[in-house]
Amino acid sequence: MRIATFAMTVGVALLGTIAAAKSVTYDYNRGADFTRYRTYAWTRGTEVRDELNNARIVRAVDAQLTAKGLTRAEPSASPDVLVAYHASFEKDLSIQGFTQGFGPFGLGDRTGSARVQPVLVGTLVVDIIDARTNAVVWRGMASSDIDPATSPERRDRNIGKATEKMFKNYPPKP
Repeated sequence: MRIATFAMTVGVALLGTIAAAKSVTYDYNRGADFTRYRTYAWTRGTEVRDELNNARIVRAVDAQLTAKGLTRAEPSASPDVLVAYHASFEKDLSIQGFTQGFGPFGLGDRTGSARVQPVLVGTLVVDIIDARTNAVVWRGMASSDIDPATSPERRDRNIGKATEKMFKNYPPKP
């Protein structure tokens, strides 16, 4: 019985770690020739409703694409690729376990408790779409816990870091 309590406490503690994890991934079309892509234009995605954060995201993605050698163009100028971002938010739980005592093997009593807190998790997906074929050729995704009370400067920094990590592998190496 005490071993089961210990195992459950360790499991609860690990769940708290997973809930706080940040992840950045990307995927791409292996048949796409990324050397042809020189210009881009924005197209509509699933944008955040908040104009200030929308502008932060667009600026951060623009900065990464410019650093990668792409030039922003108007949609009417026949760009090589279209860029769209999609933002979503969901509520998750952070579970932190605490234990006291000497151990599960008869060395004393072991007590434990857990604290559960709601966490807002935000996901940002950036799609790069071949303008000729209308097919997604690259997709980056970043997920992170979000603190709604964060300062504007920290929001800028967090969005900038997330997009920098996201575009680290753009263009993909053949």
